[in-house]
Amino acid sequence: MMPAYYLMGAGAIGVITVFTMRETARKPLTGSAPAVGSEAEAHSLIKKLRLRQQKKDAASSVK
Repeated sequence: MMPAYYLMGAGAIGVITVFTMRETARKPLTGSAPAVGSEAEAHSLIKKLRLRQQKKDAASSVK
């Protein structure tokens, strides 16, 4: 009789977990690598990230 209670408890934990998770459809996950469709898009993304990093470094050195 006890294993049935374990299964019901695990099921309840699963249901609570599913209902409290945030939807991530069509949004990049935190910490994931950027996905690109072509080599040109990859180059433009790298350029944009380098510029952002330079601005960030410049702003931190001014303080």
